[in-house]
Amino acid sequence: MRNTIPLWLVFTPLFLFARQNAPEDTVMTVELEEITVTATRGGGEVMLVPMAVGLVEARDFIRSRRVGIGDALWGIPGVFAQSRSGGQDVRLTVRGFGARGNGDRSNAATIRGIKVLVDGFPETEPDGRTALDLVDLASAHRLEVVRSNASTLFGNASGGVINVETLPFFSRSFIETKNTFGAFGLRKNNFRFGMPWLSGRALFSLTDSRFDGWRAQTASSTTQLNTSLVFSPNDETRLRIIASGVRNDFQIAGPLTLAQFESDPTQANPTYAARRERRANRIARLGVSVITNLSETQSLEALAYVTPKLLQRSERNTFRDFTRFHLGAGAVYNLHLSELPWQPRFTFGLDESYQDGSALFYNLKNGERGDSLRTNKSEGANTFGTFLQAQLSISQDWSVTVGLRYDVQTYISRLYAAGARRADLIERLSLDHLTPRVALLYAIAPQHSFYLNIGGGVEAPAFNEVDPPPWLPNTELNPFLKPMTSTTIEAGLKGLIDIRTMSFMRSLSYSLAAYTITINNEIVPLDGGAWFSSAGTSRRNGMEGGVQAELRGGVSVKSALTVLHAEYRDYKNELGNFAGNDVPGIPPLVWNMRARYAPLPELSVELSYERVNQYMSDDANRFTVPGYALLGATMGYAKRVGAWRFSAFLGVQNITDERYAASAFINPVNPSRPNMSAAYLEPGLPRNVFGGLDVQFEL
Repeated sequence: MRNTIPLWLVFTPLFLFARQNAPEDTVMTVELEEITVTATRGGGEVMLVPMAVGLVEARDFIRSRRVGIGDALWGIPGVFAQSRSGGQDVRLTVRGFGARGNGDRSNAATIRGIKVLVDGFPETEPDGRTALDLVDLASAHRLEVVRSNASTLFGNASGGVINVETLPFFSRSFIETKNTFGAFGLRKNNFRFGMPWLSGRALFSLTDSRFDGWRAQTASSTTQLNTSLVFSPNDETRLRIIASGVRNDFQIAGPLTLAQFESDPTQANPTYAARRERRANRIARLGVSVITNLSETQSLEALAYVTPKLLQRSERNTFRDFTRFHLGAGAVYNLHLSELPWQPRFTFGLDESYQDGSALFYNLKNGERGDSLRTNKSEGANTFGTFLQAQLSISQDWSVTVGLRYDVQTYISRLYAAGARRADLIERLSLDHLTPRVALLYAIAPQHSFYLNIGGGVEAPAFNEVDPPPWLPNTELNPFLKPMTSTTIEAGLKGLIDIRTMSFMRSLSYSLAAYTITINNEIVPLDGGAWFSSAGTSRRNGMEGGVQAELRGGVSVKSALTVLHAEYRDYKNELGNFAGNDVPGIPPLVWNMRARYAPLPELSVELSYERVNQYMSDDANRFTVPGYALLGATMGYAKRVGAWRFSAFLGVQNITDERYAASAFINPVNPSRPNMSAAYLEPGLPRNVFGGLDVQFEL
């Protein structure tokens, strides 16, 4: 933690400045527009939410490659996002949660421990896995990121919540096209049409993208459709209907040994190449949500959705066909008793999510599905949760929030003999947990706040993680695996300063958080993810800070720094005693910075820098992932002519053409091998050029 002391030296003056500018008779205050986030379950003004919250607007990533969600989350403190091969398959961790999702059996293009929503509808499956197929940056207008432990509100969300909003506000009909092109065959084209409709608005978005890939076997193609309709049938009710679909195909090159990484990073893992490992996902969603004011003090939010899925995979020497149906519903009731002392706000909610379907495993023949059915089974998962939260305004400046949630997670595995309609083996595994939370918030000034948050977290294992260990025959579900629980103690400071009296600066926004997280039964992959085990305990101590300054003369600077030390405190198995070792997959330092200069309202130039320190890839700390530093530059031009709006940009990533690992497999196979012979490194994109042209016409 001594490495974080300079951050305190930087941000303490901001705290004092904010306190000195609190409302007084002799001080002129400027009321700035409130920003409301919906990812906090029930919503709230961002400065009055006792959590670490980040907002990313479309203008922040409109001139990026816009391929994966990592292009938008770049610059959020505490968030570590990497594009595995330059495509949309992103490795994502928040405060270290999600790191174990990197591995041979961790299902490519999925993340763990982080709740992902699109327009409030869960992308996260009942078992905690999240596939990002339905996340399309071309149709996103804002991302809300909650980095604090949000398990009390969302269950399987130890790493927080990411909500992608796709429907912006507009008062006139428009037609828009967004187009991105780049090296290695990158092409992404989006068409959007929006129009006011009755008392609301409707939006249609269609995106088609292609990427040839820079490594062997990294090509991908995606077609995404998103439609959304929001309207008010009466003055007290807002109804939202969404319909989405995606066709997503991508190849997987796999990891390389250190020697392969250093000699030729463009090659694919020989085993992955021979098996032609890939994914073909077909997913649709239909959802309805409603928000209604029952009275001046009561409101009700409810949603329901259905998500059918057809998934095909060439994986681990088998060809796999999955048919899944994901059903879910939830409701949140809000009560605000403003006439009572302390003006209590109560939030009560419950949610149910169920997914089931067949899983057919065939032999693999020349990378295609063979004619021999090896395994015929179905996998079902259900999660039910209910929570209660109360917020009390104990004074004009102080408020306290307490909450409690109860979750039940159920796994069902049914194994069928060839040709049988009735399962020969049915197993169930149930896990439950009670998660508390208490938070204190002090409103220093209208746009500055300090908070203290103490909360529990729970993360149930994903379905592929409950596979039994190899030494436990005739068993489908691992009876020894436990839910990963955590306790987070966090203090944070955030604010927005409007500095109109200074000659060189217009505004300054900042956020600072320091935390310690104690984790019990940390879920870790063993033998390349062949099976998973519950470790003893681990501890994460971290500090993260972000600042964005708008200077006069068209200059702006945005920077984020994350310092995180994660170590096992008590963990040993047949491979050794790992107490005191670093938890793999978690960099100790991530720093990025962006400087933008706009000499004219239409023209801007941007420079970016990202630094990631080296980190470990295995429990024994034998395999080191090299650190790296990346430079980037972008130039953009935007012009409005009548009803037309044009925007063009050109950029370069990795200007110095540095060789770096964009991802690393956790606990690679055969950890007893020498460092050079284990395949665990996935190379990142070399120097590449990209650009785009966006055109909008208001009807």
